[in-house]
Amino acid sequence: MVRLIQYFFGSIFLEISGPSVERFLNLCAKQNLVLWKLKPGGKGYQCSIQKRAYETVLTLAEKTGTTVQILGRKGLPFFLLQHRKRKMFFFGIGMALVLMFLMSQFIWEITISGNERYSKSDMLKYVRNNFYQIGTFKKKIDCNLLEEHIREDHEGIAWVSCSINGTRLHIDIKESLDRKTKQNPKKPCDIVSNKKGTITAMSVKSGTPLVQVGDKVKIGDTLISGMIYYYSDDYQVTETSKIKADGQIILRTNEEYKETIPIATYEKKFVSKSTRVESIQLLNWQLKLPIKEQKGDFDVLGEKKLLHIGDLYFPIGITTKKFEGYEPERRVLTEAQAQSRLKKRLASYLEKKKKKGIKVIKTNIQYQRQGNDYIAKGTIQVEEPVGKIRNIKSLTKKQVEKITPTTATPR
Repeated sequence: MVRLIQYFFGSIFLEISGPSVERFLNLCAKQNLVLWKLKPGGKGYQCSIQKRAYETVLTLAEKTGTTVQILGRKGLPFFLLQHRKRKMFFFGIGMALVLMFLMSQFIWEITISGNERYSKSDMLKYVRNNFYQIGTFKKKIDCNLLEEHIREDHEGIAWVSCSINGTRLHIDIKESLDRKTKQNPKKPCDIVSNKKGTITAMSVKSGTPLVQVGDKVKIGDTLISGMIYYYSDDYQVTETSKIKADGQIILRTNEEYKETIPIATYEKKFVSKSTRVESIQLLNWQLKLPIKEQKGDFDVLGEKKLLHIGDLYFPIGITTKKFEGYEPERRVLTEAQAQSRLKKRLASYLEKKKKKGIKVIKTNIQYQRQGNDYIAKGTIQVEEPVGKIRNIKSLTKKQVEKITPTTATPR
């Protein structure tokens, strides 16, 4: 910050010499003049001062018979003075800043995170086709409405958060609720099941629980209702209200698992790599560039690169294609090799579940050969947090009867 202030106001690097340098320094201290980086050098002392203090320094130097020599000038005032004749240069800088400000009022990038069941390309297509395109004015974007539609239109999504950072619209998805999930529904809600299984543990922070440990539930069942019932002393409902349901429900589920690999496999032996620019983007306009046709077998990876400063994206960039040429090598697996590969895939699959906070209870996997394939097949029993936010629905008479009434004074 100090350096920024010094640059903004300008500084002068001086050499001070003469028989009365000490008296000169004492007078500077009395006048509260700041001399930084003061050190012996040259014929006397060297230091830096603010530009606006230079006239005062000259007066004190004349009074004490001290010689002051300028060794250098730094800062914005001197830069502007040096380039005062380059009006078009500064005009160009000003126009660039104005253009950056105008472009910062629109959305130029949409990103998705947390998705697993739904691919990024599918989610982006859903948002762009039904709600907001690249180049949408930021003030026209309703994040709350977008969150609500994504939850309602995608059964596997339990929680979603949309935010605008710079010129980027970011959508964060959660496919199950847990304690670490920062739920922030904008209105009263229920929590419903997004899995089928048996409840092994539950903790209700707010709302009315409609299930208990040991109950079997299916997808769509209400677990915690946002409806609150107030009873009189004779257990008659006197008042109801709606709140945001919150809590943690752990469900034990049995998951079918199957993984197949062929006996004869082909592995890629990469022999070449190359990258080509496919197109240049400016706003919503793209210039397609010719790409030399690749021969042989190769993998293609496309990548879009937009000019950005942090989260401030601009509609200027390129799309590249990376080509990786390879030669296929045929291998015939033995039973031991096939089983080893299948076990590694299973271990990787279970590790991903553990990272999500899912507890693996037991696995029952059988390995066998079927025709030209080796197969790992069986069930995996897990315990995981479940729950999905949904707008409040009125309880059925049967559900109300299951609620244990508690005496409460109506508010």
